Amino acid sequence: MLTLKKLINFKIIKILNEKHSKQSLRLLCARLEEDRPLSFRTKDWLQGQERYKNHEHILYSSYLEQHPDNMSYALKRSLINKRKLKQHHHQMEEIMQSLQPSVIPKGWMEDYEYYQGSQADSVDVEGNNMGLADMTIASSNVPCNGCGAILHCHQHTKPGFLASEIFKGRSETELKSIICQRCHFLKNYNIALDIEVTPEFYVNTISRIQNEFALAVIIVDLLDFPCSIWPGMQQLLGPKRPVFIVGNKVDLLPRDCNGYLDHIKECLKREVLNAGFDCLNIKHISLISAKTGYGIEELITKLQNIWSYDGDVYLMGCTNVGKSSLFNILLNSDYSRPENAEIIPKATTCPWPGTTLQMLKFPIYRPSDIRIYERLKRLLADRVINAEKTKLLKEKSKKTVTLTDITPKGQVGCTFVHKAHEETNDAFSMNLGSKPIAALNESSKIYQGSRWVYDTPGVMHPDQITNLLTSKELEQIQPHQMITPRAVRLKPGLTLFLGGLARLDYLENDSKDFEWLQVFVFASFKLPILIGETQHSEALYKKYLNTPLLQLPFGDESRLNKWPGLRPSKQYLKAKGYILKPKYKELTCSSDVTLSTAGWVGLRIPVDVECKFQAWTPQGNGVYVRTPSLIPHAYRLIGKKIRNSLAYNTAKPFVFRK
Repeated sequence: MLTLKKLINFKIIKILNEKHSKQSLRLLCARLEEDRPLSFRTKDWLQGQERYKNHEHILYSSYLEQHPDNMSYALKRSLINKRKLKQHHHQMEEIMQSLQPSVIPKGWMEDYEYYQGSQADSVDVEGNNMGLADMTIASSNVPCNGCGAILHCHQHTKPGFLASEIFKGRSETELKSIICQRCHFLKNYNIALDIEVTPEFYVNTISRIQNEFALAVIIVDLLDFPCSIWPGMQQLLGPKRPVFIVGNKVDLLPRDCNGYLDHIKECLKREVLNAGFDCLNIKHISLISAKTGYGIEELITKLQNIWSYDGDVYLMGCTNVGKSSLFNILLNSDYSRPENAEIIPKATTCPWPGTTLQMLKFPIYRPSDIRIYERLKRLLADRVINAEKTKLLKEKSKKTVTLTDITPKGQVGCTFVHKAHEETNDAFSMNLGSKPIAALNESSKIYQGSRWVYDTPGVMHPDQITNLLTSKELEQIQPHQMITPRAVRLKPGLTLFLGGLARLDYLENDSKDFEWLQVFVFASFKLPILIGETQHSEALYKKYLNTPLLQLPFGDESRLNKWPGLRPSKQYLKAKGYILKPKYKELTCSSDVTLSTAGWVGLRIPVDVECKFQAWTPQGNGVYVRTPSLIPHAYRLIGKKIRNSLAYNTAKPFVFRK
């Protein structure tokens, strides 16, 4: 027996079939479907379609997915905490503010002690007072304490320039306490001024090591190798040169397993040997962090034990690998004489390439037996304290652990403290006078026969693109904490854009059963990801360049006219999947595709499947297939796949699994 509701519905359908066509019936059914409440999955899918309706041929954009106005329902539900949403809005505002160019303050010359005012102003195009240049005043013989360039007031674009309002009338002793105009802006205003320096200038400056018996400490940027290993370094050093290989910025690499540091060291050694270095010349390989101090004490111990006091030590490497930062740490450590920290100023450090322009140096403290013994006692005492901290960290890791706790760090101490002449400093006394200007006197008997540590200028690698970027753009691509990998899925015919700096086309694979490839992007979070169809990739790049979807590079029309665009690599890239440890039969990332300064992409390819790619960079250079992958267990550092999306949720950049 039919119920009353079913009977009414039956009569409605009968009437519609008699008086109206089937189209009217479909319209009525559609209206009934609209009145029905939608599920969470359906809502999420509809919002995804709405998000990309005005962006044709775009399948995924990290900017659109994470923007608060376009955020998906699932992501909003996970960010229900108001503090997280507020922080997200603040980050978006910082990105928009970073697009504004830096303005040089007008009263910058008043920061100098010897500035007594100017009679006229030299104003540049943007209206900033840059100081006067005077060709009639002879240049000095005093190097800048920050970059090593000879101080002068001849031309703004030459290294070592100092405004004539400050340079004129200064004695040699007074100039030793002054830094040049470029170092002053870097230290105080985080602004990099353009100067005219050629790559040949760097090579000629450091070529002096060929005729000396010295140790070369080659510093490599772990975020950008082999592009931070200069290809001509072995020829410059000579075939019998002893070498220390130091991998810097290890604190920024994610921890995918307990023994990840040993794996990183093996990858570094393999790439150094591929660059032409002889295995017999490599005396030691170490991983450090010039920012957190990790590995510095071990490096000093190896320098004292292996090299001892046989000759000078040169810190060498490409631009922006951390040579000046390591120089400053060694200056205040047991490797330097105790009084050096008081009379030798620190080198200028900043994210911009080519900061050091001439040789900076300090004398090495001779590692005698009694000094090595006293240093060993201090290190053993520190080791007990560090062991207790590690034990507490392991206990804490069972419950919760933060990114600060897991970042590799170390404390660089000083066993030998220089005790200056103690004098009672009365606040009301007037007979102390002014403190004399302290400077290093190399002709003194103390430094005769001394060995020195030299901070050399950086060499611009031909694959690096730092010279094509502005100071604001360089700041955007520099990660400031441990990198969290971002995972997406690609299939043949899709293109992955890493901002406007690089592009990776997934062309094909040799397996019919394999369709989706899991890739991991290791780059700064400020560099957005965009996925689109390969056949429309050039149109997408032209349309969204200088927009938040690609972000870098950014600027006005004159800035974009100088940008060379993206060019394909000379050869197609091929990568084949394999199991790193056959004992565990765990599918890991088999290879990495490096993308010149921007970052790298890890590929998790199934066993015996070969994939073919085409990479694009501004000059078509800096593209390498690195095997094995630097972070092979990257899949442990991500969350679950986002529903109706090509991306995966991000997670903490560290695990405690073997």
